[in-house]
Amino acid sequence: MAGKGKAVGAMIKYGPILIETSRRYGPRVWDQVKSQKEPAERFVQDKVDKGNQRKKAVQHAETVIDGATLRIFHRNIAHWVVFSGDEPIAVHPRTNAPFGQLLKNADLSKRTRPEEEPPLAQRLRSSARQRRSTSTRTGRAARQHHAHADVNIRQQPPQDPLMDEDADEPATGQPETPPSPPRTDGRP
Repeated sequence: MAGKGKAVGAMIKYGPILIETSRRYGPRVWDQVKSQKEPAERFVQDKVDKGNQRKKAVQHAETVIDGATLRIFHRNIAHWVVFSGDEPIAVHPRTNAPFGQLLKNADLSKRTRPEEEPPLAQRLRSSARQRRSTSTRTGRAARQHHAHADVNIRQQPPQDPLMDEDADEPATGQPETPPSPPRTDGRP
C-alpha cells in the first residue's frame, strides 16, 4: 500500500486538469478515431480480397484440364488470369477488359501450375529471407563496407571552408551579382 498515497496525490494534483482537457478535446479525439478507423478497415479488407482472388484463381486452375495461372496488372490492380492449356478462360477479380488487352504485353512463360505453387508458409519464409538479406549489412560485410568508406574519405584532400574552389580569394558567402546596366533616364 506504499504507492496508494502517491496515486491519491496525483489524482488531487492532475485530476481537474485531466477532466477539463477530456471535456474540451474529447469530441475532437473521438471524431479523429472514427475517421481513421474507416480507411484502416478498407485497407485491411482490400488486402484480404487480394489474397482471396489469388486463392480463387489457383482453385479454379486446379479444376480445369492443364490449368495454370498468371498474374497481370490492369489499371494498377493485380489480376490473376486462369488458363486451360494455352487458352485464357477466366480472370480474378473480374474485369470488363478483354483477354487480348489483359495479355497484350504479358510474358506467358511465367504461368504457374497449381501443383507448382509453393504453400503459404514457404512463400512467407522466402519473402522474409529476401527482406532480411536486402535490409542491412551485418558482421564482416558491414565492417568491410565501412572500412572502404573510411579509405575513400581519407583520400580526399582537405579543403579550407573559407576558400572558394575556383577562386584564389576567400569566399564572402554572398552570391555574385552582375553589374547593373547604366541608366538612360538621366538619374544617378
